[in-house]
Amino acid sequence: MSASKYKLKNPMRLADMRPTMTSFCTVALIIAKSEPYVFCDKLSSEKRGVINFTLRDTRRHIANCKCWGSEESVQEYNAILQLGDVIDVVGAKVMAITLNNSLNEQLYQPRGTLSCALVVNEGHGYLVKHSSEDLVTLQTLRQLAQQSHTAHSAALKLSDVRLMAPGNELRSSAFVDLLVVVAAMRPVRQLKRKQAARNGTTLLHCLELVVIDASFPAGMLFTTWHPDWIRRAQRWQPGKTLLHLIDVRVAYSQFHGCAVLSHASCTLIYENPQPLGGDVQALLGFIGQRAVYNFDLLLQDDLENLPKPSEIQTQMTVRQIYTRAEGDMQDATSGQFTAILYAMASKFDIDGLGTYINKNKSCHRLIPNNRDECGNEHCQLEFEYNNERIEKFFNINMQLSDQTGTLIEAHLSGDIATHLLGVNPEAFELLSERKKSELKWRFLLKYFKVKLVVKKATAMRKNLAIFVVDMQLIEMEELIKKMAAF
Repeated sequence: MSASKYKLKNPMRLADMRPTMTSFCTVALIIAKSEPYVFCDKLSSEKRGVINFTLRDTRRHIANCKCWGSEESVQEYNAILQLGDVIDVVGAKVMAITLNNSLNEQLYQPRGTLSCALVVNEGHGYLVKHSSEDLVTLQTLRQLAQQSHTAHSAALKLSDVRLMAPGNELRSSAFVDLLVVVAAMRPVRQLKRKQAARNGTTLLHCLELVVIDASFPAGMLFTTWHPDWIRRAQRWQPGKTLLHLIDVRVAYSQFHGCAVLSHASCTLIYENPQPLGGDVQALLGFIGQRAVYNFDLLLQDDLENLPKPSEIQTQMTVRQIYTRAEGDMQDATSGQFTAILYAMASKFDIDGLGTYINKNKSCHRLIPNNRDECGNEHCQLEFEYNNERIEKFFNINMQLSDQTGTLIEAHLSGDIATHLLGVNPEAFELLSERKKSELKWRFLLKYFKVKLVVKKATAMRKNLAIFVVDMQLIEMEELIKKMAAF
């Protein structure tokens, strides 16, 4: 199933499809593909499969092509034919799309622009990559990958989408078109799913993005489980990559407490859409005029925006901090507040796995401590990776205890941590275990006056985040006065 060595003779356009055709041939671009679905044939008891490709050969028309065959042939199609490939469709059968079929298929594959679709059965037709020698055809069709087949002006605004889901009222999902900017990309998560039929598990991957537009700079969460789009997304750049999302699912999430977006079987994605019409230009102007908000929890940009210690005046207990952040006294109008806490450092995780965080200076992505290189495919291809491109900063988890309870979410991070510890992350790594232990016991089980910034949980940051702005060692006499007076 390698690339064809010969130019397909007399290929037809997708617009030329007629339901009576039984051996249709065309050259087209893959703009979407499904994951293979494998099942047991009841008649032969053999494993068979099906996979769907969404094809395009002009600015105006797209069509779906279903490929049926043995499990091996379907898995081979999935492995070899990728998004953005130009392929030859040989010997396909043309099927009419009736109204009932259209409604049934609408949620399971992208919507075609024609009244027909293609079916390729193993043994009667096949798909193959187009000849690499036909440069004119390859270049012409590949340009379609960025040219949306629907008008950019038809896209909704994120603010409109969020209004579709006020609180818990939206229980069913809807499908909308959006023109957005990638604002942040979270590390790909791996999850295991049990397979009862095979008495085992399969590994799934999930990518979460934050997307924004001028109407809602706070951003919405966009999730995809599709392996091909997860791989392709590694080239996207936060603050620069634009996406035209067509038929993206929007639904209310009980977990996040708001509307979220997700990639569905019927979703189409155009990256950095062309041409640069008025709507695209307006979005480019929006991101050019402002710094895209940093949605990662502990990047230095967030830490630089913390208030000065002198501005923090309100004394609270641990119980009062939790009550204001999560309890009955929670203020929905403000996303953060400050507090002075007199407490003991009951945990100071300076020797834990999360002592510091690595950040790539090139793409500004966080790098897990168990990896020595950035997971961004673009960084790996464009540069020879070296340690000079890694920036380290402290991220020390603390627990602070007073007479009312223990605050478990506090973090001593960035330049503030370097100042209080008297050592930077690079020098800290070179310390002996004895020196590290001495540094830890300078803080552990001691009493401090701690100035905090408390950032409440949001849809983009599920957990409460508490940053130490300053902390001063205090004597027991002063602690007793403060606690007695308070």
